[in-house]
Amino acid sequence: MTHDELVDIAIVKDLNKSIRKQMKAIEAVMELHRPQEITLPNGDWGINCILCDGYYYPCYTIDTIVKPLI
Repeated sequence: MTHDELVDIAIVKDLNKSIRKQMKAIEAVMELHRPQEITLPNGDWGINCILCDGYYYPCYTIDTIVKPLI
């Protein structure tokens, strides 16, 4: 991607177009960090982030995206 293309993404020239692009980017990140059912070490069922692979959901990435929206 060229420098001019990156500047076009970063600077809001067309607000509606920019917001749509930002929402698509957020949606893509949220899809990468989707929940999955897991079996915990103690045998119980739980949900974690498919990408972060911890023992909880939502992960820090999803928390960071959602917190300002609440």
